[in-house]
Amino acid sequence: MARSGGVKFSVKANGVEAVLRKLGSEGAKRLADDLDIVVEKQALMTVNDAKNNAPQKDGNLKRSIKLYGKPVKLSRTIGSNMPYAQRQEYEHKSRKGYFRKALWKRREPFRKAIESEIKKLDN
Repeated sequence: MARSGGVKFSVKANGVEAVLRKLGSEGAKRLADDLDIVVEKQALMTVNDAKNNAPQKDGNLKRSIKLYGKPVKLSRTIGSNMPYAQRQEYEHKSRKGYFRKALWKRREPFRKAIESEIKKLDN
């Protein structure tokens, strides 16, 4: 969680490193690059879902939901820097869980997209 009162979530695919080691350096680099594109796409879709789910009074919270920090290979951080974002996530009357619901919605499509990229290696 952000110290300023905002809220941030990170998603990382576990087990990918073991697969990459088995592929050798060239295959691992190619797969890592392909998977990084999947991670970016899924992170942006999660941002959009969180924005759509977020409580909206003046639109500041919705506009603040984005990718944060410098992209790290196979990892992205999404969140909001609004001081009340965390409170809205856990306490809003009708829209609480807007980030968690977005993450949950993207969970299975994210897994399937990763699986699809790995299966391409067999072809």
